[in-house]
Amino acid sequence: MKRNLLAIATVMMMVLSLSSFANEKANPSVSGPSVSIVANYLNASVLGHQNDIKEMLADNFEYFNTANKKKSSKEEYVKFLNETNNSKYDCAYTYEVLDQTGKFAVAKATFKFDNFTRVDILTLQDTAEGWKISEVITNYK
Repeated sequence: MKRNLLAIATVMMMVLSLSSFANEKANPSVSGPSVSIVANYLNASVLGHQNDIKEMLADNFEYFNTANKKKSSKEEYVKFLNETNNSKYDCAYTYEVLDQTGKFAVAKATFKFDNFTRVDILTLQDTAEGWKISEVITNYK
């Protein structure tokens, strides 16, 4: 019985997760698990699709670039992404949710360019409005 409930719960989670990716009009900050927010962040960062970026970022969002030690607020980061709308990076990228405990998650996005690698560490929080990115730390190798 326990095994059947676990199997049903797993199938339901997969169906809900897949349907949130298929529905383009769904608000990504409300419509899915933390992994869907990370995927949408990559669409904004790499593919230039900034449609819902403002909704994905928490009000207290902070971006930190370790290369130049510069911090940016949500407004500054959204402005930068909007200025680069439809600009696509020529890189291979991967991501993974490193840990998710309760209402917090940490994810890692890796962008491999020809001459360097960019690694973004994302901190996410589950708010009343859904999952939001509260911090991004960028490091270059």
